[in-house]
Amino acid sequence: MNKIIVTSALLAGLSSSAFAVGVRPSSSTLTSAIEVLNLPGENRRMVIQGQGDKHYQNFISVAFNDSQPMSLRWRALMAAAEAKGIQATADLMKAGTHKQWYMRNAALIALSEVNPEQGEKLAQKLLKDKALVVRSAAVTVLEKNSSTSVRELLWEELNQGYNFKNSQSLWIRHQIVEILAQKPMDREIRSFAQLLSDKDQRVHLPAVRGLEKLTGIKLGGAQENPSALVGLWKNYVKKEAIEL
Repeated sequence: MNKIIVTSALLAGLSSSAFAVGVRPSSSTLTSAIEVLNLPGENRRMVIQGQGDKHYQNFISVAFNDSQPMSLRWRALMAAAEAKGIQATADLMKAGTHKQWYMRNAALIALSEVNPEQGEKLAQKLLKDKALVVRSAAVTVLEKNSSTSVRELLWEELNQGYNFKNSQSLWIRHQIVEILAQKPMDREIRSFAQLLSDKDQRVHLPAVRGLEKLTGIKLGGAQENPSALVGLWKNYVKKEAIEL
């Protein structure tokens, strides 16, 4: 009950025409927008759903304000997307090229929700982002798209130098193979077979799952040791003369 009272009071207090879209935010309206962003999640969503259009420009101003902390800017960009939906696309695309990694990351997540088509396009660009966490988010967004062109992109990214550190494989490679193994294509059997000998043991089991789906064969028992299972598949690849 108290939450509803607090939120209702905020809705009433924030109904000023100063929140109209296109009006340059004053210090007072920005302060009010920050108050909304600092509300508990449930209350914040109620305010956004009730008067989202009136808050939009203020949320965007907070999101692109370099003097604000990361957590607040993240919430502001997400709130803007929730307030305007697909109409927030232009601002989200702009945030997708921002110098700060967390702005690019937030933009990608928000855009994939309000405009999936543009979200996928941004994700394809951000697969090569300098920040590992952004690249990983891009892979997650592209997980729903099993098209040949997207799969080719993921295979290409698997062995890019920036997905290794000091010659050690980064966890995004395992993430990529897990996704590729969900709906493997016949022409990829050689690539999955090669992964059985990858230095990163984390990619071995998803590679096995890809091969199982492509061949329709299950090797070993249910409790087979992972290392032994990989060995069985290496022998199978050799026996069947799968070109590596």
